[in-house]
Amino acid sequence: MTKLEKIRRNILEKGNSYGSDMEKIDDKEEHEVILHRGCTSRFREEELIESVTKCLDKKNIEYTILSDESCCGVMLFLLGDEKTGREVVDANVRKFNSHGVKKIITICPGCYESFTQYYNHPDFNAEIIFAMDLFEDVTIDGTGHIIHDPCHALERAPQVRSIIDNVPQRRANSCCGFGAGTKAGSKEVTRKMAKETLSGDKVITYCPSCYHTLNREDSEKTVDFFTLLNEKM
Repeated sequence: MTKLEKIRRNILEKGNSYGSDMEKIDDKEEHEVILHRGCTSRFREEELIESVTKCLDKKNIEYTILSDESCCGVMLFLLGDEKTGREVVDANVRKFNSHGVKKIITICPGCYESFTQYYNHPDFNAEIIFAMDLFEDVTIDGTGHIIHDPCHALERAPQVRSIIDNVPQRRANSCCGFGAGTKAGSKEVTRKMAKETLSGDKVITYCPSCYHTLNREDSEKTVDFFTLLNEKM
């Protein structure tokens, strides 16, 4: 089974790219503003959800969470399976509309890319908000860290450095080794890239998938953006 076949099966059968068992309970409630958690935060790094929700709560930002959240489908598009990707988009749009979703806050750059680039659906009108955008008025000290800019969010490099002060302008390496199913295809390639990224100072990343990859390689040197933000706000 190819990595695409595995990811496709996981999303279609389980509702997430990892193939983890999950409850798909529709609470039948209205959810005007939702926090879309994403597959990696939900099934591999749950502490990231705790960090971002604490930051949102400190800013008094109101939101809810869909109990029947499903994968956004970005990996299908990145791996060239537009047909299945469109099926996922259609299903999610129906779900969002059934809940009356007007705004979607996402902490994952991949999910943000998916919602803004691939959800060109006639019935999809929700506003998409990258969670970092809600903290542009905050500045914290990042001395002793270097930032890893995720592949899906390279344009955010100036923005994150305006929030986290006293860090190098250069980025920590390039790709973490997770992207486009690389980890599903070759764990050795992923580990090699992760080790290179972690070869210097402690690394701050603002992508759950990058965090997952780097954290599994060296948890002492891997820092999540919202975890650091929550500690210093």
